[in-house]
Amino acid sequence: MRRLLLIMAPVVLAGCVTTPEPSNVASISFETEPCFGFCPQFAIEVRADGQGTYQGGTSVRQQGNHTFTASPAEFAAFRDRLAPFRPAQSAAWGHDKCDGPIRTDSPSVKVTWRDQTGESVTLDWYMGCRQPGLAEHSDEIYKAWQELPLDALVGNDDERANYPRL
Repeated sequence: MRRLLLIMAPVVLAGCVTTPEPSNVASISFETEPCFGFCPQFAIEVRADGQGTYQGGTSVRQQGNHTFTASPAEFAAFRDRLAPFRPAQSAAWGHDKCDGPIRTDSPSVKVTWRDQTGESVTLDWYMGCRQPGLAEHSDEIYKAWQELPLDALVGNDDERANYPRL
């Protein structure tokens, strides 16, 4: 019996491994890529203390580099909205690796979570990849930035066609 317990202990303990708690997230980087139409293209990084940087590209109200500050509630809402999609290890779903059909001319989103030690994990998803588990939640992931105070920088969808293009 004692020998069986010694053999089974590592197996039982391995089942306890979980992804890091959301409170361990030190920063989140969120980047969108352009599409054929007027998809906003920008990159942000926001730290748990609310300090953020924004780099605007095409189809956004403000191009170039800017800073912003998110409240603790805004950062928590952003972090929590993305948490269900955080992979255990970095994953990419694109043209070369997609477990579902692919739709062309779609944008991409890349999210990187960094913990307190600097370790990171990334989800890189071409939204045209109808990847099961992601495709059903595309707006939850792609529009997660709307939890942050970025409206003055990114703008809104109704005016997107009027924003500068590079």
